[in-house]
Amino acid sequence: MDISLSPDNEKFLQSQVAAGIYNSINEAINATLSIAISQIEISPDEIANLRMDIAKGMDDIKNGRTHDCIEFMDGLIAKYD
Repeated sequence: MDISLSPDNEKFLQSQVAAGIYNSINEAINATLSIAISQIEISPDEIANLRMDIAKGMDDIKNGRTHDCIEFMDGLIAKYD
């Protein structure tokens, strides 16, 4: 397969490899595509629910209602797992 990248995309991928985030351009491209695919697979309802949870969390923080981080993350994992 022959793929042409825009100069900006190629520069970005090269910077990721140079920074040691990925071992090769191919690895960087595959990781980037995996991220894009996972974003497509999230349903609009899941996004809406996540946005509501974020808004609730921000409201809780503003009003001093905070939780232990580990307990909170465990609850999110249980909800979305």
